[in-house]
Amino acid sequence: MDSLAVQLLAYAGAAVAAVLGMWAMIKIIAWAKGMSTGAYLTLAIFPLISLFPIPPTEIKKIERIKQEQVKQKEESGEPPKK
Repeated sequence: MDSLAVQLLAYAGAAVAAVLGMWAMIKIIAWAKGMSTGAYLTLAIFPLISLFPIPPTEIKKIERIKQEQVKQKEESGEPPKK
């Protein structure tokens, strides 16, 4: 293919992606309008949780607790789950 055909194909792909993106946004807005206010606020605030990282000390505690649980299961004679 020559350069012009590649450019036209790229522009056509971008146009299709833009139209699909706008269609998806319209569907999401229509879906959101049917939600209760509490659910809408919950979904709006939920992404903010990911802004606060889990401290390394908490991660170490969780890993230690998991290891203790594995040891307890091994001692009790339960077969390990895969």
